[in-house]
Amino acid sequence: MKELNELYPWISVGAITWGVLDVFFGYRVFKITLSVMGGLFGLAAGHALATAVGFGTGAQVAALVIGALLGAGLAFLLYIAAVFVAGFGFGATLGVLLLANYHHMVSLLTGAVLGIIGGFLAVKMQRILIVLSTALLGAFRAVLALSFFTSQMDWLHYYRQPDHVPALIEGNPWMFPSILGLAAVGVIAQLELGGSAEPKKKTKED
Repeated sequence: MKELNELYPWISVGAITWGVLDVFFGYRVFKITLSVMGGLFGLAAGHALATAVGFGTGAQVAALVIGALLGAGLAFLLYIAAVFVAGFGFGATLGVLLLANYHHMVSLLTGAVLGIIGGFLAVKMQRILIVLSTALLGAFRAVLALSFFTSQMDWLHYYRQPDHVPALIEGNPWMFPSILGLAAVGVIAQLELGGSAEPKKKTKED
């Protein structure tokens, strides 16, 4: 617990940086983000496996490298599934934010329903849904991590206990407009600066 407290400022800075990157460049770096997340998951899995088997130091390093490479490659190959997850994240986050001031269980259930709808829409309309989801989720991540510096909030708790998010939004009225405002700026920036480039190229090729 002490080590986590010492690392909290750096973790928060990293989360804010990642969030801002997603807000303004989420569509462009989406596949890279998938690979990085897959690599981290593979790294953790390799470490757990090496520790459980009782490998030596050299074998543990090899397991970490192999796990990271396999995780990154697998995440890249599972692009469509990740698109669905991104759409789900957008719908679920939006539902929770919009209904956070009402009954918390209704907010969570609405978020789940909108998440499923968003997931299927993301697969059908990948570009716009990826832009929307990365902007909203990035804004949520950045604002939540920023709360560590503004009020020393244990924001990681809400990733471990997502059912507490509606109460968090209700208890901090500034969060909802801040997240939506930052997300809106990010959507406009992504569509203006990078989102329109890919369709134009496809049209010329066709």
